[in-house]
Amino acid sequence: MKLKLTLVALATIGTMACAQATEVSPELKKLIPAKAEVVKAKKVGNADFGVYKLVPELALAPASLAADTSNGTLSGRALVKQTVVNTEGTVKTDAVVRNLLTGELGVVTGRLSILASDTAALQSLQQDFGLKLVKAVGDKIAIMQAPAGANLTELVDSIRKSGLVKEARLDVVEKLNKPN
Repeated sequence: MKLKLTLVALATIGTMACAQATEVSPELKKLIPAKAEVVKAKKVGNADFGVYKLVPELALAPASLAADTSNGTLSGRALVKQTVVNTEGTVKTDAVVRNLLTGELGVVTGRLSILASDTAALQSLQQDFGLKLVKAVGDKIAIMQAPAGANLTELVDSIRKSGLVKEARLDVVEKLNKPN
């Protein structure tokens, strides 16, 4: 009895293995949907950079100084309305931005995440663009601080065009939402 049960089990497993190893017939291939192409996220409609839109009427101030005029807090600092609105449209350090996908406010840190071609490229970036090394991870990945007052979107574009990096991204700090 055990021998018969074992033989039936082996025959079943063998049949299943053969069925899985065979190719899909042309008739079934027509019914199987083609794999969707992976599309990289591009710039969203009216975004200033990536998926972020500059919010020029808001500025960051120390929470202790702006407690009564605050419109909320962001990364430990108070959001206050500016009396003189920045109409230049340039993205600088501590600029307030809105994520167009989530609607959350964020702050531009002025730091750049960089994936370089090699170690020499990182050193060349520091000299050519006036960047300060904040942290290096390995010999190709680095976080660098942009010079004070620099137009960050133009800086990132010129770094990308220099050919020294594979990728350069501007860091934005947003509110962290954790699942329950």
